[in-house]
Amino acid sequence: MDRLGFLDAFTAEDWQGVDEVIIDIARDHPTALTESLERLAGAVGRERVRLALPALTRKWEERGLAHKVEHLRAAGWRRWEAANLSAWTFLGLDAGASGTGEIDLATDWSVYALNRMAARQLLGMGVTRFALSPEDGLANIKPTLAEFGARAVLIVYQDTPMFLAESCAYANLIGGCPGKANCSFERMDMVSAHGEAVTALDYHCRTIVLNQGPFCLSPRLGELARAGAVSLRADFVYRKYDPAAVAQRWRLVRAGRVVPGGHAANFDRGVL
Repeated sequence: MDRLGFLDAFTAEDWQGVDEVIIDIARDHPTALTESLERLAGAVGRERVRLALPALTRKWEERGLAHKVEHLRAAGWRRWEAANLSAWTFLGLDAGASGTGEIDLATDWSVYALNRMAARQLLGMGVTRFALSPEDGLANIKPTLAEFGARAVLIVYQDTPMFLAESCAYANLIGGCPGKANCSFERMDMVSAHGEAVTALDYHCRTIVLNQGPFCLSPRLGELARAGAVSLRADFVYRKYDPAAVAQRWRLVRAGRVVPGGHAANFDRGVL
C-alpha cells in the first residue's frame, strides 16, 4: 500500500498469517514516513515490514528519493522491494553481484519475471522473492510456481495501472494548470475510445488511469493453491480507499469471496 492509514481499521484477526506489509515510500515526507513506520513496526514487528521503491522516478525526483532511502537505511530498515532495476543503484547495490549483503531485496511485478529463466536471473542478483505479473496467465505461471514455491508471489488483488502519463488530465480538460496551491483535482471518471469505464487519478501531478474495477482472483484461491501458489498478495495502491473499505476487501479476498467489480484480466487468456 502507499498510505499507512489504510491499515487503521485492521484488527488482530486481520493480521493473522500475514507474512509482510509492503509500503511504497514515494508519497510521504521522510520524517512522517519514519514515524508511521515505527508505529507499524511496533504493531506487527520490523521484520514483517518491507519498503517499496517506485517504479518510475524522473530526473528531478532522484535527489529526494535518494535522500529518503539514505534516511530510512540509516534508521535500520533493511527489507526493500524493487519495482525497477534502478533500485539497485538507489540502494547502493551492484546489479551484477550475486548477493545484496545486509539488504533483503524482493522485486515487484514491474521487474518482469514472465518465465523461469528471468526468475533465476533475479535470484542470482540476490533477490529473495519476486512478484509475478498481473498481466500473466495461469498456464504460463504454473511452471514458475512449481519451481520456486513461496519465492514466487502471486498478486490476487490490485488496481493495476492501465497507463501513466506525465501530463495532467485535469489541466488538459480545463485548458491549463491552475498550480498546485489552487488545484483540487484528485480523480475523474471517463470512458475510453473503446467504451471502457476508467478512472483517472492525480499522482504527484501525473495521471494514472485505472480500470474502475480491481484485478481480483479471490474466488479462485483453491485453484491457485492446486497450481502451487503459496505466497499471495493484495495491493491497495493509487486509489484513495477508506480504511474500512480496505479492511472489508482484505477480508473478502482472504475468505475467497467475490469483490464487487473485480475482474480476472488476462488470467485465463494469458499473455498474447
